[in-house]
Amino acid sequence: MRFKDKLAKYVFKKAIASSRAFRQTIAISNAKTIGILYDATSAEQESIVFNLSDRLRTQGKEVKVFGFYNKKKLPPDHVLRSSQEIITRANLNWYGVPKRSSYAEMANESFDILLNLYTWHCVPLLVISAASKAKFRIGKYFSDATNCFDFMVNIDGNTPLENFLTQIEVFSTKIQK
Repeated sequence: MRFKDKLAKYVFKKAIASSRAFRQTIAISNAKTIGILYDATSAEQESIVFNLSDRLRTQGKEVKVFGFYNKKKLPPDHVLRSSQEIITRANLNWYGVPKRSSYAEMANESFDILLNLYTWHCVPLLVISAASKAKFRIGKYFSDATNCFDFMVNIDGNTPLENFLTQIEVFSTKIQK
């Protein structure tokens, strides 16, 4: 393992271990504010996320969307929507962790729920989830990132985002609070 990889792993573990926000179990139906972290690299996944955020807004929820685009720059034709932020690899430090200034606003927001809608081990988004002050963080199970979420869905890495989202919605309806 290269020094850079070892350092990134150390910083990642330190970042996810330091979260001390108040946590509470909340069903999506009862949430008033929802943050969504997602992989902005895929136009298909971005479309799914925006359909969800539009649906949640029609239910009267305040939604903020934050994506990670896994390249140095956004393509010139990429259009940002309102209530959306995106970081790219240019916002990461040399060992692959986002610079605090690039995600501080999202992490400091006290969302009722933070939905982590990515199915691969995306360190930048995992660090943001770990640092989040959200009351209830939902995401995919990663064995080395259990401190990043309060509720995890164990799916295989090839599961489409729509199926992952369906699983989250099914489990959320079973939460009585």
